[in-house]
Amino acid sequence: MMARLAILVAGGMLLALCPPSQADEVGKSAPSVTDSYVKGAVSEAKQYIRSYLSINPDCSSMGNAKVTVVTKPEHGHVIVENGEAYPDFSNDNVRGHCNSRKVPAALLYYQSDSGFVGADRLVVDAVMPSGMFYRHEFSINVR
Repeated sequence: MMARLAILVAGGMLLALCPPSQADEVGKSAPSVTDSYVKGAVSEAKQYIRSYLSINPDCSSMGNAKVTVVTKPEHGHVIVENGEAYPDFSNDNVRGHCNSRKVPAALLYYQSDSGFVGADRLVVDAVMPSGMFYRHEFSINVR
């Protein structure tokens, strides 16, 4: 059976040629940003990893991010809580003046299993109220 192709024509020029179902799936699953971080944690202690926040230029919240654990750590667990955090926007960002006050945020923590010391890893997806989609991988050095 021959696959259907999506063809976009503008001003008589061919702009795109791809199977629509494949293009749709890439758009649904590809994160906007993918980053890896290395963090440290004290064995058995609840360790803050990062916050996810989304604010307007007047510092009001756009709402909380939905944070989902994609890959659970093998030697501990992830805790996601709603709380508050200080933003860390650059000074030239329109929201930079908001850095001096706490705003609503989804807070991500890691806690190792009892007695565990070594390397652990977790991956989370965060969907922001604006629709931005982040996938973050954390390598945790537990001491």
